[in-house]
Amino acid sequence: MTFKEVMAALFSTAEGTFYKWKKQERPIVLLIEKYFTKEDIEEFLQTGKISKCEQNYFTVNEKIEKHLIDHAFYSSKQKLKDFFGGNPFGPNKAYTKGAKEILIDVLKKISPKDTSFKIDNAKEKLIDRISEEELKWLSIKNPAKRDLLSHYIKENFSNAEILAVVQKSDEIVEFLEKV
Repeated sequence: MTFKEVMAALFSTAEGTFYKWKKQERPIVLLIEKYFTKEDIEEFLQTGKISKCEQNYFTVNEKIEKHLIDHAFYSSKQKLKDFFGGNPFGPNKAYTKGAKEILIDVLKKISPKDTSFKIDNAKEKLIDRISEEELKWLSIKNPAKRDLLSHYIKENFSNAEILAVVQKSDEIVEFLEKV
């Protein structure tokens, strides 16, 4: 197929119509001619995608997400330390201790490779897991401890921070056990 035939197929029009559009210097035609080869358009018509564009898109997004998660990991550790650390005799210490135990239990049950946690739903999914957690020990039987933890997460963490906590749950559990 010639370039003109490929472009006509892309626009679902006759070759003559495409030729007129090219002479009129329509912006869409100029854009496609500037950034895509005949082979790119043929691949798109056959598969519905252009592999070189797909590879670049995912590579860039993966790099951005990795840096975002790395940053979120450190900010989440500080927030956890602020909440669970501090004065050991404070008025809410019994509640925060129980909340910490709940979070540790929940994180131990979540695989760091759990793909159901995404950048746009991680906080909601973790709060759901916390609310579903069976309160086993007498020291954390009080549901107010679970509610305190859920509320703190909802109000103080971003989805990216929670995703980082989940993806690096082993490190977070180890960190929490020392706080």
